[in-house]
Amino acid sequence: MVEKKYHALLDDRIFFGGAADAEEAVTNEKIDVVVDLRVKEPEKVTYYRVHAPIADEAEQVEASILEAVDKVVSAYRDGKKVFFHCGGGGGRAGTVAVGTLIELGQATSVEEAEQKAKAIRNKVNVREPMKIALQNIYDK
Repeated sequence: MVEKKYHALLDDRIFFGGAADAEEAVTNEKIDVVVDLRVKEPEKVTYYRVHAPIADEAEQVEASILEAVDKVVSAYRDGKKVFFHCGGGGGRAGTVAVGTLIELGQATSVEEAEQKAKAIRNKVNVREPMKIALQNIYDK
């Protein structure tokens, strides 16, 4: 059996990884919604995808994280299987994994959620500007 390059974040209904893993995840996991977190305009695909880019500009980071997390959590709460990704599956995807874990009650702080996300996918690397944005949103 070939090892999957993407990972299940929660309940075998929320998965995350890199852009190259999306097609495989859609096929293997019967994904209903793919949330693309990359800033660049996405290429054409054969599956249902929502573009929710996480901004690089400091003043837009918090709002873009909230929007992306909301798209993942809303699809999950609607009973859908979700896969979210950035380019490599570590930075933006890790950031959304942290927010998703907190929103769904699986962690109570950014630090705890980040540790859980890293334990699931060791590529998770929440960069400083995104970590600060997450702390501004969730660690109140």
